[in-house]
Amino acid sequence: MAGKVNDKKKGRRTTIYRLTGVEHLRNALRSKYLDRNGFEVADVAVGERSALLLTGAMTKDTADWCATVTALTGRAVAIAGATPAGVLVLRPSPEATDDPTVAYALTYGMGFQLLEPSRLDNLFGQRMAIRTAEPDNLRSLTVTTMDERSRVSRASIPQGEGLLGFGIGDIGEAVSRIVAIANLPDLSRADGMPIQLRGADALNVPIGLTPDEVTADIDMLENNLAVPPPESLKILEQLTAIKNPEVRKTLDARLSTALDEGEGTIGLAWPHERVNENGTPDSWLPRNLGPRRPNTVREGQPEWNEITEALGTYPPGQRLDRLDRASIQLFRDAEGQEPISQAIPLRRWVGFQCELDGSTYALYDGAWYQIHHDYADNVNRRTEAIFAKAVDDVEFPTWGPDDHEAAYNMKLAVAVGGVCLDRELITTDLHRRGIEACDVYLHDGTLIHVKRTDRSTAASHLLAQALVSADALCNDEQARQKLRERIIARDGDPSRLGIKPTRVILAMHRSDRPALTAGELFTFTKVNLVRQASSLESRGVQVRIVSIAGDRDMLEP
Repeated sequence: MAGKVNDKKKGRRTTIYRLTGVEHLRNALRSKYLDRNGFEVADVAVGERSALLLTGAMTKDTADWCATVTALTGRAVAIAGATPAGVLVLRPSPEATDDPTVAYALTYGMGFQLLEPSRLDNLFGQRMAIRTAEPDNLRSLTVTTMDERSRVSRASIPQGEGLLGFGIGDIGEAVSRIVAIANLPDLSRADGMPIQLRGADALNVPIGLTPDEVTADIDMLENNLAVPPPESLKILEQLTAIKNPEVRKTLDARLSTALDEGEGTIGLAWPHERVNENGTPDSWLPRNLGPRRPNTVREGQPEWNEITEALGTYPPGQRLDRLDRASIQLFRDAEGQEPISQAIPLRRWVGFQCELDGSTYALYDGAWYQIHHDYADNVNRRTEAIFAKAVDDVEFPTWGPDDHEAAYNMKLAVAVGGVCLDRELITTDLHRRGIEACDVYLHDGTLIHVKRTDRSTAASHLLAQALVSADALCNDEQARQKLRERIIARDGDPSRLGIKPTRVILAMHRSDRPALTAGELFTFTKVNLVRQASSLESRGVQVRIVSIAGDRDMLEP
């Protein structure tokens, strides 16, 4: 039922969290607040249902900005402040769920700070929104690109639109926040009318004000989670939570190996939906991250190289345990006085994917998920199509047994009449650290990137390098002009470069095995390749992959 929205004022819009593994209601709350001065915990009842109430205020005798104002004006300013917080925890009825450890938390003010992070069902709001939203009346989507870049973007269409209007539907896109007009006819204060719903890790909806209404609303939400998603929105739910403890244990072992060896598709995964509603962070505080990373506030935002450096101070086999012991908290100010997040466990900052028994698994927001087969099949099919496209006009010389990348690039440039630009970094206002435009430039506007890919991680690096280069040259005139200057300085002809390259060739060589195939790439790498090719070819830039033969290959019958 589209059209008129009913947000009845007599129903209070409430942020609701779902928690799992809560054997006792107190397990849903952080112990520091259960015993904290100024906070009161009470066993209560909501109708006939047992519940737990925690209320209090986070107080400061003097606001942090007072000292600054005093120093600037000479006038003594001292203003106290208090931030109220409350949370009510209760369970759904046994008729709504067969899991006795499920609990729901109704939060008020800064109540989200009081919840135990390890118990949160982090996709609760998203799954509810997918099952109840009107498919053609989505208002806002936050999309995480599940590849090495971990790019997160939010699109809003106030009047509502279907998935095509948001440009959603490509591979590697996981939706983590949905704002939509939804049908929840059994919601106590909806009266059968559509309501606006916001869903991410939590759900924000107007619920009833009486005990019977609230308990009925909680049961209704739990019942809706068991309903399959509609076909038109199924693409938004590409991940399935892994609940089998043995499978999780095996996947953790894979993650431990990746942390110890520094290999695999692993990196920083920004937990946007835990902080995005509260502002942009200017500092972060690592806790228990490592002996060389003391618990002091750091300006800026955390980087993956800082995480790996700290984890590297622990012996192999102990780094996985550190993911669960360490945490990162974000702050709005550079001094670290205004928190905009909880202390988020380090595990939730790590993104990782691996293959196990023929299926693809991903660590996302601290939990394991299996990628649906139709999604994986689509990735594989499109990757194989890219590999199948031939390059007939460029003859690549063989890779000699003593060749390294720099030597081969010189050989290639001579053989094809191109310009060798290996290790020639171009710096621009947008790329101050420099980018490598290509290894060899051909006079028809082709960029060739060369990589020895004995490991799949090397292929991933090649794709990432090519992506940054091609994107910069398509969008940054300063980068194109500097590339033209480099080409001319080496007696080349940049006239065909135009406003974008004509083609990008990813040339790979393996010294000890047959040519790299699409099936051997990590899922993250495939996603990156398909997204890159789709983006570039939509701009008229061809993407091709070439396998460079070695001397050993030429001798084989």
